[in-house]
Amino acid sequence: MAKRQNNETVIPLGVVFMVMGLIILGTAVAIFVVVSREPAPMVARIQAATVPTAAAQAATDDIALLPETPLEEGANTLVNLEDVAQAYIKGQPERIVIPDAAVDAPVSGVGLVQVQNNGQIYYQWQVPDEYRAGWHNTSAPLGKAGNTVLNGHHNINGEVFRDLINLEEGAEVIVYDREHAYTYVVSDIELLPERDQPLAVRQENARWIGPTDDERLTLVTCWPYEDNSHRVVIIAYPAEAEAISNASPEH
Repeated sequence: MAKRQNNETVIPLGVVFMVMGLIILGTAVAIFVVVSREPAPMVARIQAATVPTAAAQAATDDIALLPETPLEEGANTLVNLEDVAQAYIKGQPERIVIPDAAVDAPVSGVGLVQVQNNGQIYYQWQVPDEYRAGWHNTSAPLGKAGNTVLNGHHNINGEVFRDLINLEEGAEVIVYDREHAYTYVVSDIELLPERDQPLAVRQENARWIGPTDDERLTLVTCWPYEDNSHRVVIIAYPAEAEAISNASPEH
């Protein structure tokens, strides 16, 4: 029997291992190059929440606040009344009557909404969009020490505070909660320039709607009727309290 000749080429085992090693090395290098070209994970810098402490003129009749102080960890946050479990807060205003300004209107709680402008966070007070006053739900309830703040439109959406500018010292303001009527006497009327004013001026304006140690009622709207360049701020004290002259934003 004739022996068949084997013409197949025999590759040494060492060469095979060397080729496999080069393939593995090349693959690893390629993976490293691709990974090194991937962008680094995006890290978002979160700006700290802020406490509203200064007024800012918006383009509308709304009451706005600027941030100034960082909100410390664990501090109370601002919420809308709709988020509060209880249906009624004792001393919550429900009606306001101002005979000299022809006002007899319901009152509902309003909260702050967060808005951004040029990367800056603002807190702006909501204002009822009908014939209704808005109670700042972080301000004092009726009958308690502190500043009870009510806002309202003067030239749109019911114009509830249209004639607030016409009030004079000594005018009566009656505010009702669910159980009682509280009578206040106007002590001070402030007409404050707001639009295009420096930050320091707007911060000073905002102090009028800030907390106070004494018991008072503060009414806020804009002026004039054809524009919203100024703030009208009415300060009134309980009728039974001793009259206070030369009111200041804080006591």
